[in-house]
Amino acid sequence: MLLSDGRTTSLAPQAYSETSPVSNQGYFVAKGGLSLEMQYATYAHLYKVQPWVAVVVNKIANLIARLGVGVWNEPDEGGKSVDTAGPYAKLIAKPCPTMDPYSFWLWVAATFEIYGEAFVLKQRDDNGRTTGLIPMHPSLTEIIRDTDGRLKYRFMGQPNETFDESEVIPFRSYNPDGSTRGWSRLEPLRSTLMNEDSSRRATSSWWKNMGRPSMVLSTDKKLEKPAKDRLRESFDSVHAGSGKVGGTVVLSDGVTATQMQLNAEEMQYIESRKLNREEVCAVYDISPSAVHILDNATYSNITEGLRSVYRDTMMPRLEFIESVLDTYLGSEFNGARYARFNVAAVLRGDFEARAVAIAPLVQSGVFKPSEARELFDLNDAGEVADRLYANAAIQPLGNPAERLSGTFAVGGTTTPDGVPITQVPSTIPGAPPTAVPAALPTALPVHGAPLPDPKVQKHIRSLNGAIGSGKTMQDAGFALAQKYPDELEQIQAACLQVLGRKL
Repeated sequence: MLLSDGRTTSLAPQAYSETSPVSNQGYFVAKGGLSLEMQYATYAHLYKVQPWVAVVVNKIANLIARLGVGVWNEPDEGGKSVDTAGPYAKLIAKPCPTMDPYSFWLWVAATFEIYGEAFVLKQRDDNGRTTGLIPMHPSLTEIIRDTDGRLKYRFMGQPNETFDESEVIPFRSYNPDGSTRGWSRLEPLRSTLMNEDSSRRATSSWWKNMGRPSMVLSTDKKLEKPAKDRLRESFDSVHAGSGKVGGTVVLSDGVTATQMQLNAEEMQYIESRKLNREEVCAVYDISPSAVHILDNATYSNITEGLRSVYRDTMMPRLEFIESVLDTYLGSEFNGARYARFNVAAVLRGDFEARAVAIAPLVQSGVFKPSEARELFDLNDAGEVADRLYANAAIQPLGNPAERLSGTFAVGGTTTPDGVPITQVPSTIPGAPPTAVPAALPTALPVHGAPLPDPKVQKHIRSLNGAIGSGKTMQDAGFALAQKYPDELEQIQAACLQVLGRKL
């Protein structure tokens, strides 16, 4: 940059994002409010007196504060785990020494939504390690750009002390004029808030000065000023004020009363008030149904609208806070540790939806039963649930399951009744060989012979059901032999009949 005396100086890095670059040194103070019709109102005052601003800010801030923050550790060798014992985890568990965690995050979120920025000062121990976070109000924080472009923070309550940018965690929203200070969401609502303020003032004045409604008293007689004042005072004493609405008007001879107040339809008062609240929701990017504005809500769209609160409205805010923490705080601690809000609980959905979604994931080997139980807030079921399950009937393409298509081979060991059995490979990968009875009849029943034993029919149904679920004849036959050791002949006959239909 060329100065007036001919010297040149370089721009600070932050100056490249400013509409009016400041070369080296600069002072940046907070914008604390905006002008309404009758007065200048601070952002804090607007939050206090504008109900829909307070409703939206409180909703968003409480949704953030309720989540809680956890610290994750991701080592170089891969994988990640929750860190609960490290110094960063202990700091995040209780970030502020003067506030509980819920109140701290509520302050950060609400202040950011009102002012467009929030600053947190780091509290360090004797070893220089951050052990606490102190809220620093943005309206009392002055930012100074040093000669080398570094930022320094000065809290006006302690003006003789400045803090280096490494000592402050800045939460700043996008500012079209520069990157040093944030921009409040209330600024785009300037005209909306002015209209809302004027409407509320008009309503208050209307009730305070009401003549049911504002009236014009007229007479054909010529009245001097004292007489006019007496007439007005006499009328107001009987009819002015909200507590006297609906009273009977009794006028003196020759005096008439004419209504001059516009009605609500002509003033479009109700519609303008509705528009004001919807514009507040639009600027804060939150669904009207989320703050209980149900004018256009139906059973279907209100359900989807509530689901979108965390998915669409809150997730960008949460990721912004996480990014700031990782950059200005998490980088001070050893290892790849990062803070994340615990959003799993609020994104689970209702019980019925979870049950429908999770059951197929367990059956297809995506979730372990122990992992699914956690999503229903159930206790640990032990090692029996800590394994993956999948449908055995599923086979890879191009590799059909092994099926029995001939007679059993005789040999191997025998059953307790002396029936020879043989070991055959299982069709389930990794499973041990399966033993099945090998001494089967060699002839099929002759057509027209007596009906088989009912036990044979029972075993035929069992075999057909097992084969239909993906088991082999060997597996199904051996399972029946173990279950019914006294009915081996009937099992053999059933196997033969099933094989006769398969061959």
